[in-house]
Amino acid sequence: MSTMILLGRAVNAMRSNYNFTMLPNSPASFGSCNMKINNRKVEPPATARGQIARTYLYMESAYPNYTMSSQQRRLMMAWDKMYPVTPWECKRNQRIESIQQNINPIMIQRC
Repeated sequence: MSTMILLGRAVNAMRSNYNFTMLPNSPASFGSCNMKINNRKVEPPATARGQIARTYLYMESAYPNYTMSSQQRRLMMAWDKMYPVTPWECKRNQRIESIQQNINPIMIQRC
């Protein structure tokens, strides 16, 4: 198993279900992986924030039993704007839509 897969599993296990936030300037928790985890709060690397935000916004729109706190929703909306959709995300969304046969309204608006 590759080192990247193992690192990804370790990060995911440590992240648990902690809320996302912006942490003060501090070193990354996982060396070369820019993920930060501190005091039950998580700051993902900048390269992942937009995609994380759009995933959470989609989950809230698609699943009535899933709701974010107003603070988390504000952060996800800010990250969505600060880190625009990439062409790769739009292509990924098209592929998911063709397989699952459901539309992601968040991505339709952004792509």
